[in-house]
Amino acid sequence: MKTVISNPPFNLKWEYPVFAQVQNRFNKTVLPPESNANYAFILTALENNDKAIFILPNGVLTTNNNQEKTIIKYIVDNNLLEAVILNPDKMFEATNIPTCIMIFNKNKDTAKIEMINMSNKCDKEIREQRGQFGGKSHTSRVYKKEINVFNDEQIDYVINAIKEHKEEKEFCKSVSIEDIKEQNYVLSPSRYIEQEFQENKTREYEDIIKDLNRVIRKKNNLKLIINDKVANSLGLKSTIDLMLESSKNNKSIIENLSFLNLDILEENFITISKRQNEIQLINNDKENISEVLIFALQSWVQFIHYLNNEENIYLAELRDKLLPDLMSGKINLERDVKDE
Repeated sequence: MKTVISNPPFNLKWEYPVFAQVQNRFNKTVLPPESNANYAFILTALENNDKAIFILPNGVLTTNNNQEKTIIKYIVDNNLLEAVILNPDKMFEATNIPTCIMIFNKNKDTAKIEMINMSNKCDKEIREQRGQFGGKSHTSRVYKKEINVFNDEQIDYVINAIKEHKEEKEFCKSVSIEDIKEQNYVLSPSRYIEQEFQENKTREYEDIIKDLNRVIRKKNNLKLIINDKVANSLGLKSTIDLMLESSKNNKSIIENLSFLNLDILEENFITISKRQNEIQLINNDKENISEVLIFALQSWVQFIHYLNNEENIYLAELRDKLLPDLMSGKINLERDVKDE
């Protein structure tokens, strides 16, 4: 059995190749949208392999895009999906985006799909990583980040659940194709797994909004203005897209909850610029200086100190070169001085 395991670039834009619709990988359903290649990767893998295992963003599990909805319907109706595993967030050093694992299999022994929720079943691990950008003060510094990982026992438990088509409250459920159809082809495990709900005491609206606005105010404290091409060249495009999505969600929340008069602050911490090579960090708050900006200024001061030391070395070398030439007359500094 040929199997492919892939962690493709998330939500990548792509262009249709020539005669894409008649290619074997795409001719059984519609073309994936050019705005997102997630399902293009999946269909390509399924064309050439019996089994495919993908790590993907959770957005693939539910979508408003009609093309992707049609592809999901094709995959489910043709019994190509074996399991969906919901992962915890913070599993990567570079991004906190929540992900899932989708397992596709052309040779399943059942018409069931195993839905597994691992979002709260993980261990913590501290990983070290050197700074990627900036001067030596960054690239020489080792940063520590706590990430979520699965241990061997947890992995074996998931594999066993898939093999035995287990059903366990708050963890997994084996669902039929009809179950998926009834849920309008939404593939999120949380839609199917039985949860044990407990009545929780909730805070007052004003207390929640106070904390929410405190976080938004901190985000707005430092505003980034950056050229789109510059962000892409620095490898920041996916991060910038998440920031823009955050601002978009914030506006949507404000609009949708306007009837409650909650007075939620609007996010204003990033702008995409068309000016060539533009990057600006602006302190947006008149009362406070952003902690990030203070850190950046401290790094800038360290970098300038380093450059000053290097500059002094070359000035000393220039002096040592210049003095003998002046003393020997090789360089003549005499000039005519006109009487006033």
